[in-house]
Amino acid sequence: MSYELSDESSYSTASQRPRIWLERLLLAAFLFCLLIGLGALAIFLVVRNNAQPSLNADPLQLVRSNLIAPQIALRELSGDPAAALASQLLQAGRLETARAILTFSVDISPVERAARLTALARAYLAANEPASAGQVYALLVSTAILEDAIPILERVNLLTQSADGLSKAGFPAAAIDAAAQATRIAAQSPGLLPAQRSALFTELRSVVESLPRTDSAVESLRALLADYARNPYLTGAGMVLTPTLTTFPQLLSYDSLTQEKVAARRQAARIFADRIDFTGGVDIEPERQALAQALIEEDQARAQFYQNPGEISRGQQLWLLLDRRAWLVEKLRVALGGYGVTIVPEWEAQIGAIRSELAAAHGFLNTVMAAYAAEQPSALEKTLLQIETQHWLAAQAMRGLYPNAPTANISEVLRGLQDELKRQGNPLALPVIYEENANPPGFRIQPAP
Repeated sequence: MSYELSDESSYSTASQRPRIWLERLLLAAFLFCLLIGLGALAIFLVVRNNAQPSLNADPLQLVRSNLIAPQIALRELSGDPAAALASQLLQAGRLETARAILTFSVDISPVERAARLTALARAYLAANEPASAGQVYALLVSTAILEDAIPILERVNLLTQSADGLSKAGFPAAAIDAAAQATRIAAQSPGLLPAQRSALFTELRSVVESLPRTDSAVESLRALLADYARNPYLTGAGMVLTPTLTTFPQLLSYDSLTQEKVAARRQAARIFADRIDFTGGVDIEPERQALAQALIEEDQARAQFYQNPGEISRGQQLWLLLDRRAWLVEKLRVALGGYGVTIVPEWEAQIGAIRSELAAAHGFLNTVMAAYAAEQPSALEKTLLQIETQHWLAAQAMRGLYPNAPTANISEVLRGLQDELKRQGNPLALPVIYEENANPPGFRIQPAP
């Protein structure tokens, strides 16, 4: 009897042994597959995050030159007004060509440029291009914060629309940041009626309510807006800058040689654009070379004019510096393929030098404006003009038109000037400094003093 039990036990143990090895083998296979799956997921997340477009990239580099229609973009180089051309392109659905104009143009007013950028961002969303939409909305945020020429109500509306657009484009953190900035302007700006503040807060609440509730910043902002909506009877404290920069430049006529070369470039650009339109971009080398030569000759004529303008006033000197800066932006656009076609290969090889010249041009402008500020009749007017100058420099930096801009230095100068206003008893209602941790990093309005 005992022998039979032992035999059965041995048989049972022997029969279980293969099963145990099979289970171990299956478990090992499962763990192996799990590791492979986790590795694939990690790679996917890394690739996806690396592919996620940055809102803090150079705006000039974000323009996709391969999507620009050169036969239309070149019309600006031939003398067509940038604002009107951008409007026509938006209506025609030529989004990237419109973006190129709005990115590089320096002669569109801040109010009009903001309106066109808003239309462009919405069009990108409608075209299912959220990355491009988010990038344009990020530009709008900086525009609303730094462009003193834009009225307060419009600045809040721009930020509110940007918050909504950034959320829809898949940038929730940037959307919260924009909404917080809109709230701050609406609450801190003096001179707004309770009914106006109430309308602004109501619109902002509808945008913030649509944001994900997973972020504590959203909950804080939601609670703050609820308080403001219940009590819109805020007074706002401090001053709001009144723009004066545009009153200082005094027009200086080009010399005859520069006028001649400008006319020749416009004619060559028109012929080149017509040729591209007619041939579809085939057999265009003679026209390309003609425009390249015209641009090089204009550059040489302008260099002589800028260096030897004759006896001029300080206002004319400021105009001259602004005009030279505008020409350097034009050269950089050509060098970066901002017209959708290679025009002057030599400039493409000199992008670094052009950027350096453009950066130096902003430094010269800062120096001239400092001299203007020193001549103001009161300490208050002097400080306000200095702050307005730094706002302008900061705006150009955020647009990418001030290469390698010393944003930290601009921020520190602003901080010092704003502190000076407080000491004078005239604090700014909307003080600005650079925030490295903002989303994206940039200049942001601070709490009122």
